[in-house]
Amino acid sequence: MTTEHGADAAPGSPSGSAANRRPDVVLLICDQMQAQRLSWGDPSLTPNIDGLAARGATFDRAYCSSAQCTPSRASLQTGLYPHEAGVMVIYGFGGHTGHLDDRHTTIAHAFSEAGYSTALFGKSHFGYPIDRLGYDGGVERGAGSSMAKVDRQISDDAIEYVADHDPDRPMFLVVSWHQPHPPFEPVEEYLERARDAVEIPASFDDDLAGRPLYQTARRSHREGSYTEEGLREEQAEYLSMIAAMDHEVGRVLDAVAARERESVVAFTSDHGDMMGGHGLRLKGTFPYEELFRVPLIISAPQITPGTRVDGLTVNVELPGTLLDLAGVQRPEVWPDRPSVPSVAGGGAGPEQIFMEHYGSYWGFHPFRMVRTDRYKYVRHYGPGEGDAELYDLVADPHEMVNRAYDPDFRPIRDDLHERVDTWWEQTGGRDWKYYESDEFRLGGADTLSWDNELWAPT
Repeated sequence: MTTEHGADAAPGSPSGSAANRRPDVVLLICDQMQAQRLSWGDPSLTPNIDGLAARGATFDRAYCSSAQCTPSRASLQTGLYPHEAGVMVIYGFGGHTGHLDDRHTTIAHAFSEAGYSTALFGKSHFGYPIDRLGYDGGVERGAGSSMAKVDRQISDDAIEYVADHDPDRPMFLVVSWHQPHPPFEPVEEYLERARDAVEIPASFDDDLAGRPLYQTARRSHREGSYTEEGLREEQAEYLSMIAAMDHEVGRVLDAVAARERESVVAFTSDHGDMMGGHGLRLKGTFPYEELFRVPLIISAPQITPGTRVDGLTVNVELPGTLLDLAGVQRPEVWPDRPSVPSVAGGGAGPEQIFMEHYGSYWGFHPFRMVRTDRYKYVRHYGPGEGDAELYDLVADPHEMVNRAYDPDFRPIRDDLHERVDTWWEQTGGRDWKYYESDEFRLGGADTLSWDNELWAPT
């Protein structure tokens, strides 16, 4: 799907020297890239992303609100958790419309109100035109038959927009590439270097003992697990796609730099991929680091180059942080979220962050989750009510031992269970059956078809 919109200023937008002095703001989003796949200084696969890291701050413990495309992207647009935004699944799943409701104020609305031009190029994944997200320009492109080719076109569109942009007006630019989302396809130019970078995860042979039974069922499905040989080949394809996407990052950043004005740039992914972690493939359904920890790099005039940040952050904090770094007021209707740690706020980050999952291709296995400095607790609900996972990420960084049923960890489990339920209540979370009601699923729109036998809410 391709939709195009012009880039005229919104009527009544602030203008003049105050707005014009503000920096350009650029948000670069890729799809399904693990944080573990950043090269960390090895220029062979991601020299442009590494270059951005050298000019800014890298966040070693950044997470997505949900490991599904549309819910996570809703957080990046609104600063809301998926259940707050009303986007719990990818649109169409299980009869859910999954649209981002027009009542929400997006980051594009906020920048437009401050006198910025706003544009989104590439993947939005909300199922309707991008002007409904508050963007006054842009081109949305579906994945097509070759993601590498489509991603080049996305970059071409963005570069043309930047080159033609008024040099005296700041822009908020979102470039959203499809790679390295499946179906994985080898990008021959980078494939041999990618083969050299393949690593078998330490948890590859995990027997999943003590974990909810659906995880074992997923791995036994033909699409859910790997042989080691199959993993090596698929990971090489995945890494070659990351390298191709990195090339597009460089092209867009060069175009932005040619404007010769200050800029704030953020690079992230909507979520990760299991890629052999715990012997599993693809995304959704699981609470593991491979899926929920994402790359996050931010450069800005206020940031010391080469900074490494260890504080916890989740992507609901990113929209407000970008506004803060640009000197733009956050919308009054937004929740009071902290800034990404040690960037705009200068703090160490929150004591805890929260994440959630509702359903995916692999079925209906909802959970909500809290991550502290040391522990991760997963509270399953709905059909999985009573299941729990607790990992000591200091002693067990690969999440191999579920401590939720260990008597020695019972006080920790009880404390984290209360925290995650309190968060859910305070942020307007409802009983799971509400999210299967027509009131929520349809949102006033027509039902979309769904015929996946693995989706079976009861």
